[in-house]
Amino acid sequence: MKKVLKTVLWALAAAFVILTFYFLWRQSQPVTPVYELLTPAERTICQSSIATGQIQPRRVVYAKPRITGILTQINVKVGQEVRFGDVIARVSVIPDMNSYNEAQSAVEAANLQLEQAQREHERNEALFREDVIPRETLELSAHRLSLARENAAKAQSSLNIILYGSSQRSGAVNTTIVKATMSGKVIDIPVKQGAAVVSISPYSEGTTIATIADVSDMVFDGKIDETEVDRLHVGLPARITVGSSLDRHITGTLEEISSMGVKENGTVMFGLKASVDSDDGDTELRAGYSANAEFITAQAEQVISVEESAISFEDGGTYVYRLVSSDKQNQKFERIPVKTGLSDGIYVEIKEGVTKDMVLRGNKLNG
Repeated sequence: MKKVLKTVLWALAAAFVILTFYFLWRQSQPVTPVYELLTPAERTICQSSIATGQIQPRRVVYAKPRITGILTQINVKVGQEVRFGDVIARVSVIPDMNSYNEAQSAVEAANLQLEQAQREHERNEALFREDVIPRETLELSAHRLSLARENAAKAQSSLNIILYGSSQRSGAVNTTIVKATMSGKVIDIPVKQGAAVVSISPYSEGTTIATIADVSDMVFDGKIDETEVDRLHVGLPARITVGSSLDRHITGTLEEISSMGVKENGTVMFGLKASVDSDDGDTELRAGYSANAEFITAQAEQVISVEESAISFEDGGTYVYRLVSSDKQNQKFERIPVKTGLSDGIYVEIKEGVTKDMVLRGNKLNG
């Protein structure tokens, strides 16, 4: 029994050694490479630059109050069409105590001056009737009386504007009413009824009550990398893709390129704008849509081209390898110099050296 077991073990060991040597021998044998075969074809090669950005209205205005107070009424909704002069909202005045005190003091001082001018003029009228003073003195006192009345009316008007937002002297002008300054669509109302609003002034931008835009005239507002900007020029056609609908086809024209770049995340970006000329979408092109704009910087139509994997750069030249044998398992190739043109990252234009009936070498399929 022991002898049989020993014989089996020696046989297994011998088989293992034989298989090991066979495996090493197979590994040492050269493998005949097999390559993918490619056929040149006529294609249109486009070289393009892509900018990222958003769809925005070309004209946007912000409706802001002309007086500080509480927003008591909003007459529009988001998406509503408005015309120039339509009432957007109303503001209830909250008087500033310092301004109110100053205006009240101005009214009282103006009334005192008016009373003094009135008494002086009445006295001069009596003296003139008695031929004590000349007419020039009477006319001068009448002039001072008119000025005092004007100052008193002005002071009272200023006080009324602080208290009520309007006065009799201002006529149709009412600072408590916020009107549309452009015809268009309301695209945003950032405040709610009852909110405190601040008037626009040299020291404050004021509170935006509504944003109005002309949505019939949209533009692509985007940015492009500094390595691409020199390839662009005003007037280039653009193909705009909206993030919400990749099947939507929008065409435009490059209108503006910024002359100064801005560094973002370590990369210098340049701003640009392109018009939206045509749109085959059935839905509204909304402001704020994310979008990409592709600008065709060079194009070669219906030229002979091959995949980039067929191009080899050797010995300072550009070459392709043409199949010269019909045996696909024992492939033989001939190196041919070529002259290349445009490339779109997938296909390369071949200007010289290749015809459509050739079969070229591509990527290696084994090993």
